Amino acid sequence: MDLYKGASGVLNIEDVFLNLMELFLLIGVGYGAVRLNLLPASASKLFTALLMNITLPATIFTSLARPYDPAFFSSGVLIAALGTGFYLLYGVVCLLLVRIFRIPAGRQGVWVLGCVFSNNGYMGFPIALALFGEEGLVLAVLLGIPFNLLSYTSGARLVSMDRAAAGGAPPLSWRALLLTVVNGSTLLGLLFFAAQWPVPAVLSAPLTYLSNVTTPLSMLIIGMSLSGGDLLTPLRDWSVLSGCGVRLLLLPLLTLGLVKLLPLDAPLVVGVLVVIMAMPSAALTSLLAEAYGGDTEFAAQLVFLSSLLCLVTIPLISLLL
Repeated sequence: MDLYKGASGVLNIEDVFLNLMELFLLIGVGYGAVRLNLLPASASKLFTALLMNITLPATIFTSLARPYDPAFFSSGVLIAALGTGFYLLYGVVCLLLVRIFRIPAGRQGVWVLGCVFSNNGYMGFPIALALFGEEGLVLAVLLGIPFNLLSYTSGARLVSMDRAAAGGAPPLSWRALLLTVVNGSTLLGLLFFAAQWPVPAVLSAPLTYLSNVTTPLSMLIIGMSLSGGDLLTPLRDWSVLSGCGVRLLLLPLLTLGLVKLLPLDAPLVVGVLVVIMAMPSAALTSLLAEAYGGDTEFAAQLVFLSSLLCLVTIPLISLLL
């Protein structure tokens, strides 16, 4: 498959490794802050509220409210449509796999969320840029549109169903899930993108500052969630191991097989789609578990271990392109 690639022509493993190490160090700061009693474990709830209601909406809006090339717009529509179809298909697949892998009640929603949705932003964007250049980065951002719309609605409901299965509050209504700050920022960003309205300069800088906080804050929250257990526990947990296998191997290979069957004459779209689908579990798996009463430790373990293992799986998947 002849793909357009960046200047190097190959995926720079050193760049991927350094990117992962930066994320792991931030996770370590959150972990150490709680273990050293610098922060209470309960602070993760406040940090999650800050992220979900302020910094993440700023990130989503600034990533969408950007200029675009009309000639390139068709590729953006194509990857957004394909992404929507794949996310919905993988949701059904993972709901079936929950029974096959015997994932216990109270974890099933988080498991499906962590398997279906990959880390398209914090890791996917820089890797798409390194491998496919600026056009690849824009396509990765546009693929984030169905990601945001589906993960913060259906994904959040799955997590709230875990809460109900564990004897907590009933699942959230669809109305409550749709009327959130995150979804509001997504729709507003799409409006600015479609109309090509410029963001006023007086707002652009503050939004950028807030957006820059999202990645380190989310990693800190994951580290804080891991602080209550043994870091080796994920290696002994079938739910975590099976989730990593589905997220890092099964779904990327299924994506590659499906796009080869489709009559697509857009190699850049195919390359970006497969690489993004090969990313580890999204950090929002842990964030939504914290926000909606899911198993936060399990979610953090799934994000942590899949992020570690992807250092091996991403280069292997990229070799198949």
